[in-house]
Amino acid sequence: MGSVSIVIPTLNRPKALQRAVASALAQTDLADLDIEILVVDNSADGNAGALVETIAPGANWPVRYISMPVPGVANARNAGVTAAQGRWVAFLDDDEQASETWLSRHVETARRSGASAVFGPVTAKAEGGRKIGPLAPYFSRQFDRTDGEDVTDLAPYLGTNNSMFDRESCLQGDGGPFDTSLNETGGEDTLLLKRLVDEGKRFAWSEKADVTEWVPERRLNWAYVRKRKFLSGQIRVLTHHKAQPAEWSRIAFWMCVGMAQIVLHGIAAVVTAPFDKVRSEKARVKVRGGLGKVLWMQRFRPALYGSGLVS
Repeated sequence: MGSVSIVIPTLNRPKALQRAVASALAQTDLADLDIEILVVDNSADGNAGALVETIAPGANWPVRYISMPVPGVANARNAGVTAAQGRWVAFLDDDEQASETWLSRHVETARRSGASAVFGPVTAKAEGGRKIGPLAPYFSRQFDRTDGEDVTDLAPYLGTNNSMFDRESCLQGDGGPFDTSLNETGGEDTLLLKRLVDEGKRFAWSEKADVTEWVPERRLNWAYVRKRKFLSGQIRVLTHHKAQPAEWSRIAFWMCVGMAQIVLHGIAAVVTAPFDKVRSEKARVKVRGGLGKVLWMQRFRPALYGSGLVS
């Protein structure tokens, strides 16, 4: 018999949260597992509590409400890990909807591969029936890897959205596994994965453990994608700065990569602008990613979480 804690951090998204929790409760093929669902409410007023109170009495597994009123994505994830009782901890974002066999596929992959953590694909769709078009790849995660294949080499491109970790080997540590200095900018999961890789942990791809990410209208624009890409560029360098000791040679390498991206993709953006707007926008996104690698320092970091724009 195994056990899994499904952790769903949330902040002021009642409709999305209801959909995410419903998808977690609809999981199948879990006869040999003990399941609990933890809703971690990162709002100051505890507005997700009423939903949990409504759902929990009739649920087929325990649905627990965890209040973490201090804003920050790392705070929310740490609170979920602290409260979790399962051998494994599976993360599902509140804007995601899991397929019915999402969790069973993760568990199957973890057992078969012996990996410390497993990750699955994310397919982006627009809320309200809108077409997501060329923006889809920026909210998705797809790799050309087979089920159970090692993806440790892809750690910088992974994240806790749609993931499952062995709690004992991956999520221990004073104050929680996620760095709270990254509460507003994100990247706390990227930093954790780097540390786990440095410790020799191995990750596997769970090809059939798929989720859908529902993208709200406010994010469906190139300006938002550029901001997100800028932060991704910063995080790529920041993880090396936060290493103990700081990895200055890697920092210098990625800053040089960033400068090359700015120049090459900047030219492409200008050249393609008159006849291919989408191609030009994609190049501008890459420019912002390069800029993030160069301007990775604290004073240049915008906020996507907490007191900043909710991602």
